Amino acid sequence: MILESLLAYAHISAILLVVVFLTSKTALMRPDLLEGGTTVPERLWQLDLWLWGSFAAVLATGLARMVWGVKGFGWYADNPLLWSKVALLGLMALMSVPSSLALQRWRRIPPQASAIRAQRRWLMWQAHVMVVIPLLGTLLAYGL
Repeated sequence: MILESLLAYAHISAILLVVVFLTSKTALMRPDLLEGGTTVPERLWQLDLWLWGSFAAVLATGLARMVWGVKGFGWYADNPLLWSKVALLGLMALMSVPSSLALQRWRRIPPQASAIRAQRRWLMWQAHVMVVIPLLGTLLAYGL
């Protein structure tokens, strides 16, 4: 049972990393901070890399729970709630691609305020998708 608790802890911690880095990116994605600055775009780029790493950590810890957890791989693999969580996490990752590409451009060319606002809106939509994942996780863990 201690292994199951540690796996759950690792998975929840990885999910919280996504929350932290997505929130940090959203907080810094403001025209007044980005226009003409050199350190904020670099900081955003670093946060973006950490966000991608935290997506990978969520997948790795989720897979670890499937393989070594008490319920076993078969139980998880047959559960549509798991695949809904995976699909939403994948959607979040796909939604991160435009932001990552924009940040890469902004390291070379300063962004315009309209582009910054558009990326911030996109990050907010991503955060709204993220809110559903813990609900699905709770239903997965404790049933409908």
